[in-house]
Amino acid sequence: MGLLNLKNKTAHKFIKKQRKAIALNKEFDVISINRVGVLSELSLIQTYDFTKRLSESLGLRQEDMKVFLFDVVGKSEAPGFYGMCDEKNFGFNAKIKSEALSKFVDIKFDLLINYCNPELLFPRVIMLKSKAQLKAGFEAEANFFNDISVKTPGNDIDTFNAELVKYLQILKLID
Repeated sequence: MGLLNLKNKTAHKFIKKQRKAIALNKEFDVISINRVGVLSELSLIQTYDFTKRLSESLGLRQEDMKVFLFDVVGKSEAPGFYGMCDEKNFGFNAKIKSEALSKFVDIKFDLLINYCNPELLFPRVIMLKSKAQLKAGFEAEANFFNDISVKTPGNDIDTFNAELVKYLQILKLID
């Protein structure tokens, strides 16, 4: 068994352990959405930077939104001022080795949105380790930790964002 396979296996074990530990009756103390974290694949931002439209939809300034990118390939550099990580930034048992990623996970966002493919292992680890109050993402069995899951055809970003905004308005977390 290679080192990468062992790291992946221990990350899967971490996720399985967290699945059992998550309380079914999670309570929220979010009154309104003022600080948003975004986790996205690098390739998505390179093809379609949706962050400005998202911040406008949520009624936030772009400074109130922090974007962190996950590079599936692991050979690119982050565009602009975004933080970025890849699977090399994780150790055994899903330990985070990157200081920038560790700081991102420790921020107590009102809302953390995951735009990554639900099948990717390490973005799931990031979401589980995050101290965000409320977590949202695409509907998938692997994303059991989402508080808000949106099912969209073909994981369409604009449809996802429109539905997420509707849910947040219903919950009276945004105007």
